[in-house]
Amino acid sequence: MNAVKRSTPVSDRTLNRLIRGAVMVLAIGIPLIVALTFLDRGGNHGPTLVERQIATAQDVVRQAPNEIGPRLALAQIYETAQRPDDALQQYDEVLKVSARDKTALLGRGDILLAKGDPGAAAQAYKKVIAAAAGGEFAGVDPQLEHAYFGLGSVAMAERRGKDAVTALEQAVKLDATDADAWYLLGTATLQTGSARRSVEALQKAVLFVPTGWCEPYTALSQAYAKLGRAASAEYAGAMVDFCQKKTSVAVSRLEKLTSSPARIDAMLGLGMIAEASGERASALLWYRKLLKTDSSNFNALSGLARLGAAQPPAHEPAPSGGSSSNATTS
Repeated sequence: MNAVKRSTPVSDRTLNRLIRGAVMVLAIGIPLIVALTFLDRGGNHGPTLVERQIATAQDVVRQAPNEIGPRLALAQIYETAQRPDDALQQYDEVLKVSARDKTALLGRGDILLAKGDPGAAAQAYKKVIAAAAGGEFAGVDPQLEHAYFGLGSVAMAERRGKDAVTALEQAVKLDATDADAWYLLGTATLQTGSARRSVEALQKAVLFVPTGWCEPYTALSQAYAKLGRAASAEYAGAMVDFCQKKTSVAVSRLEKLTSSPARIDAMLGLGMIAEASGERASALLWYRKLLKTDSSNFNALSGLARLGAAQPPAHEPAPSGGSSSNATTS
């Protein structure tokens, strides 16, 4: 995972991308849709969709070079096409016209941080904070949250753990569902010596993104170990194994924990692994067994909902068979 976002298709930074994407639709939506529809109906198999988007957006910018919207739209498309230098140029052009444009500043900051210039990135994020912090909707401003996350990322890149914690705590106050921010806060607090606070933050990260993301579980294993919570550290290590496609190893480790102090987490892990493996019956049994101990467990309830199942009945047999078998009743 890089400093800006986790490498999954579901990053919480996507919210900010959607905000900027909305600008693109407003700025060039009709011309773009008309042009691309015409090309598609004409059976054009030459340029890719992104290439056509770029060409259309560039044409709109040429026609209205002083308009901010089309340049922001073009910058967003350049980012999608992995052309950060071209995107940065468009953001800079926008800032010549409107020096406090938050979308351009955030885009500029993200690109500069990814390019290895955290100092310049920090300046962009600080300008967003200065522009937005006193605003009417500052308490729910996703761009302000993005800026604090960016500052936290900069501080982590520069090994300033305490400064990272300060910025990231502001980020999660603004968006308590941002798994990226919770993860980075967890790693920052772990580095600054607060394993307990680290566990609290990392638990939030895996609450919102429970599978497919290895780093939070790796950090959780370290934080649990520092707190002397061996069973919990083993659970987190098993989830790292699952994330790394070592499914049978993960299942074996988790099954041994179903009568340990980490039994709730172990049962949840077994349920998620069974679900990911297509073993619906086993997944249901583990989720329902867990809910008998923790009736409000968010991820277990979510698992039942995904599987189209009801709450656990009054008496449920122990899971058996499949990759999540032979659990010990807790």
